[in-house]
Amino acid sequence: MTNQIQKRKMAEPVESPSLNNIWTDQNAFQTAMRMANALSASTIVPRDYQGENGLGNCMIALEMASRLNTSPLMVMQNLYVVNGRPSWSSQYIIAMINNSKKYRTELQFEFEGEGETLACTAYVEDYSGRTIKGPKITMEMAKAEGWVSKNGSKWKTMSEVMIRYRAASFFGRLNCPDMIMGLYSTEEAAEIDADFIVVDDVADRVEKEIIENANSVVLNPEPHKEDDEKIEERPENVNEDGEIEKSSQETLDLGEEDPY
Repeated sequence: MTNQIQKRKMAEPVESPSLNNIWTDQNAFQTAMRMANALSASTIVPRDYQGENGLGNCMIALEMASRLNTSPLMVMQNLYVVNGRPSWSSQYIIAMINNSKKYRTELQFEFEGEGETLACTAYVEDYSGRTIKGPKITMEMAKAEGWVSKNGSKWKTMSEVMIRYRAASFFGRLNCPDMIMGLYSTEEAAEIDADFIVVDDVADRVEKEIIENANSVVLNPEPHKEDDEKIEERPENVNEDGEIEKSSQETLDLGEEDPY
């Protein structure tokens, strides 16, 4: 009987630590580190995740994959860093919404107008038959926000594709932010960060510039009044070159009285 109990205990599976808590659970952290080492040694993962410098990125990708219940490689292939900000590819945002089974239908796109009046709305239908829509994206909005005028913008040549991507990312951030973890799409990150300014950063830069430029300009100080007072007066019989001028006999005679 004792042997049977021991066998049952040995047969019980050991629960692996959840990678959702790698920053608070030591066992989960060690497990994630071993997995990150294996992934960083692969040449299939993107370059940002390769080698020793990519270990930290692999750790973050593992946590995100665990929270999204998807493959770490899937996250790595679709997570981009734009100006230091992580962002999803627009295709992956659409795929996440479609594969989540949160809605009865896949993400659909409703178009209105064409050319300068083109507009697009992303929508789905839930299991109760209710239609859930995202914000309407228009070409007028794209121009007003400066998306069209950005350098290298695809809005001029691929407006229908870009308006789909923007409608999808807006839908995801509004209706299922937990699914995309509140991240922007790569196109949004590139367009927004180009004009993104943090007030604190500007203040820090100004203060730094003041410190760096302090006393960098040499000014010619004005002579001080006290310095002028210290200048000795030149005797009348001394010229500018410091030579004593010979007094005339008349001057000497005028200055002395004849004792006789």
